[in-house]
Amino acid sequence: MANPAFTISAVQLDDVSEIGQISADAFVGDRQTQMKNLGSKPYDMKQVAMESLPGLLRNPRAFAIKITDDAMGEIMGYCNWGFRGFKPEELPKLAGKPEPLEEPATLEADSAEQAKEEQKAHDGPNGPESRTDDDPIGRLQTLTGNDMERWMEEVMPEGTRCLYIVGLSVSPKYQGRGVGSALLRWGTGICEEKNVFAWVHSSEPAWQMYEKSGFQIIRILDVDLDDYAPVPPPNEGPGAKWGHYVFRYMKYLPGQINRAMMKPGVSKQAEQ
Repeated sequence: MANPAFTISAVQLDDVSEIGQISADAFVGDRQTQMKNLGSKPYDMKQVAMESLPGLLRNPRAFAIKITDDAMGEIMGYCNWGFRGFKPEELPKLAGKPEPLEEPATLEADSAEQAKEEQKAHDGPNGPESRTDDDPIGRLQTLTGNDMERWMEEVMPEGTRCLYIVGLSVSPKYQGRGVGSALLRWGTGICEEKNVFAWVHSSEPAWQMYEKSGFQIIRILDVDLDDYAPVPPPNEGPGAKWGHYVFRYMKYLPGQINRAMMKPGVSKQAEQ
């Protein structure tokens, strides 16, 4: 089947519901998401997206782009790019981007905590305020959240200029047709132009897509999901296991940066 003609443009507030559904559909087969849905506070990815995305769309340092099938008018996929360390006048111009709710003078002061807040938006009902010691999904969220914070402190300390991916989802209907690669080229092109790096915290199913677009694995977090499972996997027979799930921290370096500077490492669950 030939790839459809498509258009890249800014995500609009009216797109939030459709993108929330795309995000939920894209993660149906994700093992960690399946397990989290069986917790005492099920993880509703569509609801999380609908609650967090409107604020991100108005964030002057977050640029959410979508790819639309020109013939069908459907959103094929979207990617939300975050910018760290850029002056307001250095940020890209994206036609149709929703206007921010704050004055430009406040942008730089708030940028240091922006990435952490954006990543926390994906915690959903298992955010820090709702975690308890007897909640296995909450303990998993604490593990992954703490590891993410350590990574961000390491990869983009104060003064760093970089891009990072807040979220990327491609509709299952359009997967395998170059949509993810096109969404990534928008940001990696800016990396090449500005001579800055980009990073992503990749889910288990997505890392090969990022690798094909030039991202390289810097370190991993290997989690035994059965240590945090509220129940065994349903409908998989006696003794079924959730298995291991590997989060990959990946980095894109433009051609001007010496790739030899990258030193892979491993963040092991036992070290948390």
